[in-house]
Amino acid sequence: MCHKQSPLSTEAETPPRDGRNAPPVPPGQSLLSGVRELVSGVDALYFSGRATIPNDLIARLEKVRQKAIDAHSPQGFTFGVLGVEMLPRGWGKYRYCFEHPYALFGVTQSSRLPSVRVQPRAEFLHGAGPEGTVEWVRTVLESELGPVLLTVGRVDLFTDLQGWDVSVDRRHEFTCRARSVHGYETDGAFNGLVFGDRKSHSIMARIYDKTVEIQSHGAHYWPMIWGDSYDPELPVVRVEFEIDRAALREYGLATPSEVLEAVGALWASLTDTWLVHRVPTSDQTRSRWPVTPAWEAVRRARIADEAHGIRRMYLGKTRGGVEGILPNLVGYLASFGAYTGAKDLKEVLPFLDFQLSRREAETGLSLEERISARRKKLGLP
Repeated sequence: MCHKQSPLSTEAETPPRDGRNAPPVPPGQSLLSGVRELVSGVDALYFSGRATIPNDLIARLEKVRQKAIDAHSPQGFTFGVLGVEMLPRGWGKYRYCFEHPYALFGVTQSSRLPSVRVQPRAEFLHGAGPEGTVEWVRTVLESELGPVLLTVGRVDLFTDLQGWDVSVDRRHEFTCRARSVHGYETDGAFNGLVFGDRKSHSIMARIYDKTVEIQSHGAHYWPMIWGDSYDPELPVVRVEFEIDRAALREYGLATPSEVLEAVGALWASLTDTWLVHRVPTSDQTRSRWPVTPAWEAVRRARIADEAHGIRRMYLGKTRGGVEGILPNLVGYLASFGAYTGAKDLKEVLPFLDFQLSRREAETGLSLEERISARRKKLGLP
């Protein structure tokens, strides 16, 4: 029987790169040209599923959705084995959208779309690991819907590095199959390079300063993942590929097991042929420019299925969130103390308790209820 060769086959026409069979570099050890890998793996894993959606489930979803719309706030209900909250809005073409601290779900009866859509949260994915995330999603869906044909709608692969000096001015040094390349700076400092367009629903790559993103958007658990190899005095450069459904199908990949088994081969293919950083020469054919030592380090990234622990991930998220609001909180408490005539925290607390009780009586909403709602909004268990 003749089998069609996969683009990920080890017999592909692309010649093996120098050093490909070299022994792996131990974790944390310096790589080529001083570039050091901190961690690599799967950063996003989105699912679609086809299943039979019973009419009684739709009736239940519609009822709780209407409650959420009337209340202008999420409403709790049980989906299979999971307690979730229905949002008062849809999710794209999915009429029913509900969330859990671990994932966002969409459900539809439309025959033109997969029945369910699931987007696990990044902290859960890194905490449980890709394999654990797949099993959790499958268990939740099948506990309500029975057998589900699960496929991957998108997978993001990444590596985090230190010691690589990359800038917007150097974007001409990259050869890429994408037609568009965009560079971003903030106050003259490198912020990122984007290759391709997410609207293409194929492949997009980003190279950006992860430490800047953390300062802007949170996710303060990353230094815990980076571990002892991380130098807080140096920026962390992330190289990330977003591989959408269409590109996965071109590689012959659909199911979660197929995708996860192929992540190493996907990374090798993308860093060999789709995007490469090169040393400019006088040769007019840019694809013949030599590969930079830094990109060789990118190619050798250890794409691994590593579960960093769910509790640890959410602890990092919580710690980072507290650090983010603490300066403003201290300022507000100082102003509150000045207005009430208090001299220190012991004198501030009774005044604060009185004002909070008064506010609760006026609004009918307790601090406990506000805290609970905020935890759900922040995706905290």
